[in-house]
Amino acid sequence: MNSRIRIALLQLLAREKKVNIHQKAEEYITEAANNGAKLAILPELFTTECHPPVFTEKKEDIPQGETCQLMSHLAQKHSMHIIAGSIAEKIRGSEKMKNTSAVFNPKGELVGKYTKMHSFDVDLGERMSIHESEWFEHGNKPLTFNTDVCKVGVGICIDLRFPEVSRYYTEQGCLLHVYLGAFSKERTGPAHWDVLLRARAIDNQVYVAACSPATDPTHHYVAWGHSAVVDPWGNIISQAEGEEALVYADLDMNYLKKVRGQLPVENIRRKDLYHLTYNW
Repeated sequence: MNSRIRIALLQLLAREKKVNIHQKAEEYITEAANNGAKLAILPELFTTECHPPVFTEKKEDIPQGETCQLMSHLAQKHSMHIIAGSIAEKIRGSEKMKNTSAVFNPKGELVGKYTKMHSFDVDLGERMSIHESEWFEHGNKPLTFNTDVCKVGVGICIDLRFPEVSRYYTEQGCLLHVYLGAFSKERTGPAHWDVLLRARAIDNQVYVAACSPATDPTHHYVAWGHSAVVDPWGNIISQAEGEEALVYADLDMNYLKKVRGQLPVENIRRKDLYHLTYNW
């Protein structure tokens, strides 16, 4: 089995007409495929800006909606996996939505859906009071899938703050943890983004990739950007700034095994004293 995989993170601007966002995503995915990427990752809520009226206007069905249909087509066309960011998913008979990611395999088939499990309900001052649970229903199940090189686990934004999620993915054999996030430029991004990505990578001795929307000061909510990939030793091996960008990283599972061999945390772990239980 091949031990290496090239991944590409698409840090896209969300404040555009959906057709323009789709066009840019297609351009980036095509470029990434031509440069050898076998996994493309798009940001959280990449077809909408983080503003409730826009969610409502642009919400879609999954996988029947136009965004998923495009991602399915591109995955098959380029023979690659695509984590289609997250989408404001319609809920039949409800005004609320779900913040959901869809994953497609190289045949264009839907591997699975992941709905954000934790709601970003916070009060960080007058300019940062957000209660996602007013708009989105939370999910209750994790999502893993296999590539030719490694198993992957998926989370969205604030899920990154909960080590229980990443611990579950590690126990399931995921060597790459992917988070689609829109931390804020004003508060949470500069304070916590890199720290949490490195912590989850070090905790679990895995690769962590996190894809954000690009920074746009005209948004109602300004994302931090800085999409990044962290290796199992905690090094940031690839990172964007705030602008729209295509970020590559080459992951080597032999290097991951070397890190785990030198610092065998799993062998040291006292599983006779403590363990996590899950209700999904």
